[in-house]
Amino acid sequence: MVANPVSVPLEILYDADFVEWTEEMARRIEGKRTDEFDWDHLAEEIRDLGISQKHAVASHLDNLLLHLVKWEIQPNRRGRSWEESISNARRKISRLVEDTPSLKRHLEQSFDDSYVRAARWAMEETHLPETTPFTRWSKDQVLAPGFLPE
Repeated sequence: MVANPVSVPLEILYDADFVEWTEEMARRIEGKRTDEFDWDHLAEEIRDLGISQKHAVASHLDNLLLHLVKWEIQPNRRGRSWEESISNARRKISRLVEDTPSLKRHLEQSFDDSYVRAARWAMEETHLPETTPFTRWSKDQVLAPGFLPE
């Protein structure tokens, strides 16, 4: 732990105590002290924030597709928890896209890759052969509230 973070150079503080670094950067932003920014790390962290949001929407999409595929290929195992997982993933995706509209583009770009991952994971989790047939639904169907495969 750093005893006096303000006296520590920002480049060192960044590695020594990231939370303190973020708080110090926020103070400098609020004070409009742009000549005192750790520009390289600040740019990296801002970029990483966007990447985190992309990962979040992709993760929820993966989970949604995984449970939809499992719902279809294992009708005898359908249950409330899968249904809740499907609804929850849809709500989270909807909220992320609502809050950050540019994520809609990322969602569309990552849809096919998420489908491939989800189908592979579904077969691994269910111990069914990789050749088990499943339906390939459209993005609109997958995201539609209440949609469940027959």
